[in-house]
Amino acid sequence: MLITTLGTSHGSHTMTRNNSATLIETDGVGYLVDCGEPVAASYRRAGKDFGALRALFVTHLHADHVGGLAQLTNMLKHGRGEEQTVTYCLPSEGIERIRAYLEALYIAPELRPLTLELCGVDEGPCYEDERLTVAALPTGHLETAGRQYAERGLPNRGQAFSYIMQLEGRRIAFSGDQPRDFRYLGRLLADPLDLLVMEMTHIRPDEILPWLGEQPVRKLLLTHIWDPWHGPGEDRLREMCFEHLPFPFTIARDGMEIEF
Repeated sequence: MLITTLGTSHGSHTMTRNNSATLIETDGVGYLVDCGEPVAASYRRAGKDFGALRALFVTHLHADHVGGLAQLTNMLKHGRGEEQTVTYCLPSEGIERIRAYLEALYIAPELRPLTLELCGVDEGPCYEDERLTVAALPTGHLETAGRQYAERGLPNRGQAFSYIMQLEGRRIAFSGDQPRDFRYLGRLLADPLDLLVMEMTHIRPDEILPWLGEQPVRKLLLTHIWDPWHGPGEDRLREMCFEHLPFPFTIARDGMEIEF
């Protein structure tokens, strides 16, 4: 299994990091988690094959997690054509509006040169193929925003998810964006994980790392990195990881390839 961290920043691009996108490859098949821009360019420049992409999992509908969706959809024309099926797993609250957006840009799913499926995600199992099974858990990241939009009569429901994946006999979790309390992380880590891909923007490392160090995690990959931990701050984050974590960790940067 190969993990490529195509984009590792938070809500804003920096001089060295782009918005969130992580690619998992196994046995010649690729799965994306989030598609912040410029995911299609990062994918191509990393030498990845659009024909190998099988599914995309979007944690929530913030622009830094889904802003590259249109161009990714456009670039699937460089895939395997009618032989290829790609499934977009998106929070169900946005399915019809995402479809309308793609139609407006002349890249309607039904008119792509491949089979493109839009699948609405709610809590629970959301995807399965011969290699991978995926379940979604809520994170609470957009609870307040969901209430504010509902008060204005808008259809947003504040959906935001973590994903738990079973792949190659291993259990992998993507945290998605988290609130500072650990209510939702506790559910995510209720059973042992071989790898936790953890965001590092909406939580404080001095609070989360001691807690994570006591959880059943074999390896940690930190991404969605907040500004204080870029550049020289990365050394301080690394020091805190060494201080609190009894297991291996990696602080992601754009373009890293990690054998797992």
